Amino acid sequence: MKKQFALILIVILLLAACGKAPETTEETTSEAEDVTGRYYLVGTDGRTLETLNEDHCLRLKDDGKATCQVEENRRDCKWKVKRDGTLTLTFDDSKAEGKLQDGVITIVLEGRSRVLVKGQSAAKKYIEEHPNSFPTGSAVATEAPTEKETETGTATSQAALFDPDIRFSAVDQSGNAIDETVFQDYVITMINFWEPWCGPCVGEMPDLEKLYQDRKDLLILGVYSTQDGADKVLKQTGVTYPVIAYDRVFDRYQTGYVPTTIFVDPAGHVIGAPYVGSRSYEDWNTIIKSMIGH
Repeated sequence: MKKQFALILIVILLLAACGKAPETTEETTSEAEDVTGRYYLVGTDGRTLETLNEDHCLRLKDDGKATCQVEENRRDCKWKVKRDGTLTLTFDDSKAEGKLQDGVITIVLEGRSRVLVKGQSAAKKYIEEHPNSFPTGSAVATEAPTEKETETGTATSQAALFDPDIRFSAVDQSGNAIDETVFQDYVITMINFWEPWCGPCVGEMPDLEKLYQDRKDLLILGVYSTQDGADKVLKQTGVTYPVIAYDRVFDRYQTGYVPTTIFVDPAGHVIGAPYVGSRSYEDWNTIIKSMIGH
């Protein structure tokens, strides 16, 4: 009996040795289990966010599945992390690869570099410890030089100073050609990224129009990427400030949310960090005054 049991045991061991071992995916390893959880967006394209947006996060689940939430848009995907920290997200129609180290994910999603941090507290701390490298306010001139000053040489040559961060060429809703040289004509330019399906975007447009009419030192430039419904919105709101279609030159300054607004000085330099979300006439006016002093 003992001999029979020994023979059976040997046969089982041989079969186990010869059989194919079950596959072990990276996401089921103990190292990977430590990285599951919710990661919050803290930066985009080298810019740290001003505050944590809890609607934008990536959740890595322990079953190898993940959810990517951007405001109301949610996408499901699968994830895998290698022992060297390489993170791969596989969607139905695309794949994204990045790095995961010490609770921080750096990855390119939808053509933009993103930084996400695990846990709400850690994400808030990251934002506090990584202030935006772009200065706020002080780069803006308090007064644009007049034509006469430029002609007589009493003001610094605009041609010498003008080296814009954004270079574009477009046609606005009225059929007028417009490019980056328009920055030189105003003390400050407000570039507002919006979409026709975005309620807060459309809701603030009348306030932006009033601001544009009241402040002759201000240019507002509307930028949208969704053609469907754009003409209808422009007709309904009746805005007269120039509005153009999105160009990839703006990718660096879009946060992934709408509305997003950035400011540009007469030399063409982007000032400070982007402003995410809609604001009232009074709020925008206060922000502009803080930048240019009046």
